[in-house]
Amino acid sequence: MKQNLAQTVLVGSVCAASIAFAGPITTVPWNGYTGAVSLTYDDGRPSQLSNLIPTLDQSTYSTIKVTFFLAGSIYTWPSQKTSWIPVAAKGHELANHTQDHSTPTSTNVTQMASALRALDPSIDAASFAYPNCTVSGTNYVSAEAFVGRGCGQATYAWGTQPSDWMNVQGLIINSGAPSPGVSLINSAKSGNSWVTTIIHDVTASPDQYSLTPADNQKILDAAKSSGCWTAPYGTVGAYYRAHFTMDAVTASGSGPWNLTWTSPHPKMPRSVPLKIKLATATFGSSFTVSQDNVAIPANSDGSYTIDFMKLKMTVTSGTTGIQDRTIYGKAEASAVGNSLRFEGMVPGDYTLSLRTLSGALLERSTFHVPGSDAEVAIPASAHGRRVLAVLDASGKDSRTLPIAIP
Repeated sequence: MKQNLAQTVLVGSVCAASIAFAGPITTVPWNGYTGAVSLTYDDGRPSQLSNLIPTLDQSTYSTIKVTFFLAGSIYTWPSQKTSWIPVAAKGHELANHTQDHSTPTSTNVTQMASALRALDPSIDAASFAYPNCTVSGTNYVSAEAFVGRGCGQATYAWGTQPSDWMNVQGLIINSGAPSPGVSLINSAKSGNSWVTTIIHDVTASPDQYSLTPADNQKILDAAKSSGCWTAPYGTVGAYYRAHFTMDAVTASGSGPWNLTWTSPHPKMPRSVPLKIKLATATFGSSFTVSQDNVAIPANSDGSYTIDFMKLKMTVTSGTTGIQDRTIYGKAEASAVGNSLRFEGMVPGDYTLSLRTLSGALLERSTFHVPGSDAEVAIPASAHGRRVLAVLDASGKDSRTLPIAIP
């Protein structure tokens, strides 16, 4: 695989978690993984751009996406804020740590949220971390974020809602001591839960809450070897919070079922892909799932990936000819410079489309996979956070997934 892949998306899931069906609709825990891990880095320190990002760009760690909680008046932001735009384009989260790195107020929380969103339209800035671990001003935080990160060693079980979404904790990793972080990450796998770590610098001369590159690599290696879903704090948090709403949706009668729900918080991200399973006792063994009149093909595990933030979907009895041959079950799509690279595909002809998060079409083209790999050129206008759709020649097997193109 090529080095420095900006974004790799595995189509299909690994380490699938067991599902306990409680109602007609059940969210697949942790996006199909056994446990979730979020690695967060605070303050926007220069070493994160110079030392950490190049490491994350390596093919070894290219599937790991992290969160950077940025403060507006310190470190890189005043002079290097545009340097963070490519970081977001690679799929990492840029999130709110207040404008002045102090106790949250209506002003400093809103200022930083606005500054982040102004960087690029794809940035939601929908999660927050309390400076100095002081959890206060939660009403100001809730006005701009659906989840707030406090400090502690809490782990979060899939079936139990946090007592306070404005204080979902992460563990501070102390200089020279990555072992507690490694242990916490391992507990996510064994406990089928979500954990978060907190680090400042990644530098050869770390302060109290920073790590050397070698010690930070131990954290990255632990996350990767755990087999857990390693994704940004806001990504996991949104999936986690959405499932408590989704799993409470009811359905009755013989269909068609026009199902609706409400967002659990006004500052949820604009799009929250959610893997759900539908009970045959309610919907039968043959049905079609659609949103905005577009049918959604089943994943290889029988789940469906919907956009929770559309706040509605339709389930109809019978099928519309969509087949799930799992031809993308082990495939990868990667952004490499001005190209999209596909690996592990079934030979054949395909059509791809790239759209903005709001649905505007940027590119549509056809390509041929002679063996298992192919590379497709894309225009400069396609760069950013996009939605990639791939359709096989039969027109019956498709996948739609997010991808970041730097």
